[in-house]
Amino acid sequence: MNFLLYVILVGVGFLMAFSGRIPANPHKNIVLETTLPKEKLQDPQVLAVSKLYKKRLLQWAIAFLFIALPVIFIPYDSLTMIYFLTVLFGFIGTFFYLEVIYIRKMTAVKVQNKWFLPTQPILVDTKLVANKNRKLISVWWFLPSFVLTVAGAIYSLIAVGKDNGSWLLFFISLFLFGFFLLFYYFISRLPVKPLTSDEAINQQVNDLMRHHWSVLMAVSALVLSPLPFIAGLSVILPYEQMMLLTFGFVLTILLFIVFTFYYLFSSRKKQDQLISLAEEYRYSDEDQYWKYAIYINPNDKRILVPDRIGMNITTNLGRPAGKIIMSLVGLFVFGALIAVSIPMLISDFSANPFELSTSHNGIHLSAPFSKNREIEWEEIKSVQLVNELPKNTIRVYGTATENYLTGEFQVDDHPAYLLVYRKEQPILEIETKDKRYYYTNKDSQLTKKYYKDIQSIRDK
Repeated sequence: MNFLLYVILVGVGFLMAFSGRIPANPHKNIVLETTLPKEKLQDPQVLAVSKLYKKRLLQWAIAFLFIALPVIFIPYDSLTMIYFLTVLFGFIGTFFYLEVIYIRKMTAVKVQNKWFLPTQPILVDTKLVANKNRKLISVWWFLPSFVLTVAGAIYSLIAVGKDNGSWLLFFISLFLFGFFLLFYYFISRLPVKPLTSDEAINQQVNDLMRHHWSVLMAVSALVLSPLPFIAGLSVILPYEQMMLLTFGFVLTILLFIVFTFYYLFSSRKKQDQLISLAEEYRYSDEDQYWKYAIYINPNDKRILVPDRIGMNITTNLGRPAGKIIMSLVGLFVFGALIAVSIPMLISDFSANPFELSTSHNGIHLSAPFSKNREIEWEEIKSVQLVNELPKNTIRVYGTATENYLTGEFQVDDHPAYLLVYRKEQPILEIETKDKRYYYTNKDSQLTKKYYKDIQSIRDK
């Protein structure tokens, strides 16, 4: 796991370094968020700032190769995850800070040379406004992904029931589907702007943008729609086949991410080629609204707007709704970090995070931030100590790291609940008619004691 996290960090670092180079290449007379006259885009001063920015991106990507190395050797899962997240956000912060620095440098070049653009009257192309969504794909393109999402949820609920994580995967998939559908709606609502003096080129540029983005939203929803099937298939399929299927699904998502970059970059290139054919490009200097690559314009009623590099849609932080959206995203990310880190810290450093107790009703199992489990005495078929888990063990939902396994699993094609430290033996196995339970304490002597206590109560 640790080495995989390192590979992820390295991949993210170089991916951000590559994507960070894109704003340094001219697009619609904009370089590093700075609008310049067309004839100045290849000026030596402009090229020097762009070249130095690209060089710094590569240097920092190489530096993070070494900064990320400790993640391989940290022995505790919680500290590994915290270091991983720290370095990951360090990547994001560093590359964003670099962009801000070189935006300022490019703006300084513009101001020093007084390369200000002439004010032009606002041009309204009524034909373009009427036909702005001419190449927007139909909303019916989302129907296959919706059908697959619902079908996967129904299949998993029938196969494993609601207690084995199928409902959670369904709601995650439904949220993602709604997210892509909402973006499709915002794309259809984006206003149009005549970029050149040629009506035909304006229409083609607009059609290209809306077609590419609407297709991307529909395909994104379709790629992720098989997610609800996972819970059901994990029960039906043998372990080896399920692992192969999971690997294939993850690989598909990774390939789709690569395709997304290629697809949006090709759209950007085609737009630039079309614009270059026009006799006159209508300059639109909006630099005052783009602060540090963030759009802040309280006079613009739009919540989501296309970014200026042609490869993303960003939030207008000048509007209250935009601020609320970004705040909710920040709270969600912070909550996710807490939800991931705190249980791991407790599991790594608490003396007895996995608790087992007995009463006249049965056996009680509990773990940090996990639903308690109650096993009634009459439900128990057998209790034994085993030295290792069966090899055919797959996680349904929960935590599976190099040190411990917690949550719902499938063990030898049977539903199971695990609270197990991998390095501790023996393992207490409790089998009921419908489920198996596996438990270890950090102190192996306590695990043996619990086994004897349970046996003595059952013998009475």
